[in-house]
Amino acid sequence: MGTSIVNTIKVIAVLAVAVFFLNGCATMSAEECVTADWRAIGYEDGAAGQTVAMLGKRRQACADHGVRPDTEAYRAGRAEGLTLYCTEMRGFRIGRAGGTYGGVCPRDLEDDFLAGYESGREIYQAQRAVNDVASAIRSAHNEREHLLDDITEMSAHLVSDEATKEERIELLADIARLKTRHTELGFEIEDMEYELALREAAFHEIQLRSPYR
Repeated sequence: MGTSIVNTIKVIAVLAVAVFFLNGCATMSAEECVTADWRAIGYEDGAAGQTVAMLGKRRQACADHGVRPDTEAYRAGRAEGLTLYCTEMRGFRIGRAGGTYGGVCPRDLEDDFLAGYESGREIYQAQRAVNDVASAIRSAHNEREHLLDDITEMSAHLVSDEATKEERIELLADIARLKTRHTELGFEIEDMEYELALREAAFHEIQLRSPYR
């Protein structure tokens, strides 16, 4: 098995364990507190990008069981774990997914992490802008369809024998209002489709100039 594959498996294993701890980190049992490998726990927290405040939460959880964590071992492990977290590609992936950065990286690693993070964040925001306009267009189309359904229903009642003169007058006014709104939505959709094309072009341009894939 190649070295790169082995390293990838190790990273996945570390992240899986980190997720486990993050899901239940504040509720460590007495046995977990007593038998904890604090250096390993610190490493897992660092690899997951957790702030040092996580140690306070763990300390409080274990204090309930009369156990004090080995803070020196935890901090040493966390520093090691941060070297796995604070990379350009990790920063890019976090930014690309819309994640936040808690300022956890040491100075000698932060510049590279932020370079990736900011590039990923730019792509995320551009894609979100595209998605927002596309969602607005879908909503406008749905509203137009509902308007047509309402107009059809009102028109049917308008010509029915059950409609009174007063109802017909009111129905005619309502139908005219709905038709106006239907027309307005058509123009709004045209404008939004133009905006969508611009945002899609900007999104693709940002993707192409990004050094990360």
